[in-house]
Parts: sequence; structure tokens; C-alpha cells
Amino acid sequence: MKNNTTLLRVITYVVLISTTSILINDIQEFNFEQFKSFASWSKSVNKNENWFTSKNAIMWSYYIIITALFFWRGYLIYGFTHFVSILKEIEKENYFSQKNINYFKKIGNVFITYTINVLVLQFLLSVIQGASFNFFKELKNEFTFLIPCGLAFYLLAEIFKRAKTLKEENDLTI
Repeated sequence: MKNNTTLLRVITYVVLISTTSILINDIQEFNFEQFKSFASWSKSVNKNENWFTSKNAIMWSYYIIITALFFWRGYLIYGFTHFVSILKEIEKENYFSQKNINYFKKIGNVFITYTINVLVLQFLLSVIQGASFNFFKELKNEFTFLIPCGLAFYLLAEIFKRAKTLKEENDLTI
């Protein structure tokens, strides 16, 4: 069992390192130069124009949404770090520990929260860019597996909780 958990831990670290490097690369490739003009946007904006319809506000909103998308991708990577914690507990042979139950709930929460927030941000981004947004297409393209996985981790947490209770009852009767 130790060999399997060691292999899983190595795979988890490879996934974490590669996804983190991809996120860092995406952040580096993002053109932050286009937003230098926002340093003095309050001086250049037309005071008679409605702020929400001004070009500066639309570009500023675009910048905030892209930054939020980077944040949520980092949050998803954070969720994957809980797999390492679960594997550590398994190596200690604490299969049905409260820590594992909490980690499964956290992973499920991260997956579902990430999916909902990214869908909302992509909707806002499409509104700002004037593009069409098809909810079911977006859900199908990128997030088909994250919500079921999140629900599966919640289910695993409940199964482990029940198994922990049964194990404790079994230990008491022996």
C-alpha cells in the first residue's frame, strides 16, 4: 500500500507543479501593459459620461474579471493540495479519520465553488466584450466533470463519516 500512496503522491505533486507553472505562464503572458493608462483614468474620463458605459470602466471591468479568473484557477490548484494531505493520512493508516472527511468536503467545495464563480465571470466577460454567452455550452465545454467530481467528494466525505462511525462502534464492541 505504501508504494501505491508514494506513486499517487508523486503524481499529485507533478500535477500540482505543472498546473502551477501553467498558471504562472498564463499570468506572465497576459498583457499588463495595456492597463498602464488606467493609472490616470480618472483624469482622462469624460465627467459627463455615465461611468458604467464609459470605455475606461469597461476595460477596467475586463481587467478585474481576468484577474479574478487567475485567482480562481489558483484556488482550484489549492483544492488539489488537499489530495496530498489525504495521502499522508492514508500512509499513517488513518483511512477514516476526521481529517480525511474534512479534506474530501474541502475538495468538493473547491470544485463546485470554482465552477460557479468561473461561469459567472465568463458570463460577465462575454457581456463586457459584447459576445454571446451560451450557459450550457460553457458548462459542457469546461466544467462537465468538476461539478460531478465535487458532488462525488461530498459523497465520499459522507461515506467516510459513516465508515468512521461504524469503525468506532466496532472497536467498542470488541
